[in-house]
Amino acid sequence: MKTEPKDKFAVLKIIGRIVIGILVSVFFVLIIQGSNSWCNYMDVFNITNINIQGNTILSDNEILQIADIQLDTCIKSLDLASIQQQLETNPYIRAAAVSRNYPSNVNILISERVPICYISHKNLFLVDAEGIVLPIPRQSLGTNLPVISGFESDSLNYFPGYYIPNESVQEIIHVVSGTLNSAPDLYSEISEIRHRNNDSYILYTIKSGTPIYLGNKSLPEQLNILANFQTRLNGKRHLSDYQYLDLRWNKQIVAKERRS
Repeated sequence: MKTEPKDKFAVLKIIGRIVIGILVSVFFVLIIQGSNSWCNYMDVFNITNINIQGNTILSDNEILQIADIQLDTCIKSLDLASIQQQLETNPYIRAAAVSRNYPSNVNILISERVPICYISHKNLFLVDAEGIVLPIPRQSLGTNLPVISGFESDSLNYFPGYYIPNESVQEIIHVVSGTLNSAPDLYSEISEIRHRNNDSYILYTIKSGTPIYLGNKSLPEQLNILANFQTRLNGKRHLSDYQYLDLRWNKQIVAKERRS
């Protein structure tokens, strides 16, 4: 059976469209490659500025050192996922987001871990509300934080970036975090919470170092009682105005006045 001329024409027409489509695609690819080469040649995509936001503890220079992003390199060559992972290896960086802002800007957004107290162990560490160990930063925090002490003989190892392995310390951190949220005035007066061998606690105030004997009762309950006592003082007196306070007795606080 012979092929009709119209059928041949239709086949040739389809083939022609396919060829034209391929040529157009190749043409656009060449244009894009050419434009990219031209832009690279003209340094249009070279990094000229790195914007860093969200950091208060780590300096911009520290973050740049971790990210290892060099100026005057092609912005398109950045491996964003790799840079984010590298940033998040630092204990202070909870999460990081890195993005390109064409043609030549890079944005780095940091979510930092916020220390709430010190831990006196074999060395002095900081710790956040989740119990993650943090190293002492290069620059001052600009604020006073309470110290949790009494665990210096703990044989466990505390590693920056990891949870504190001691469950007793973890519990105290949870209590300190709760005090920060529910009784910030009391939190701001705490200089140290010392754990004693008989599982009792002594709190010391920042000013005058007033000892406050909490005993071996529930630490959250004792701090709640102390916060209510502080509220009743109504700002007319402060915890540091006493020589000592003793909460080891049921339903009462023994307070000894400080001699003038």
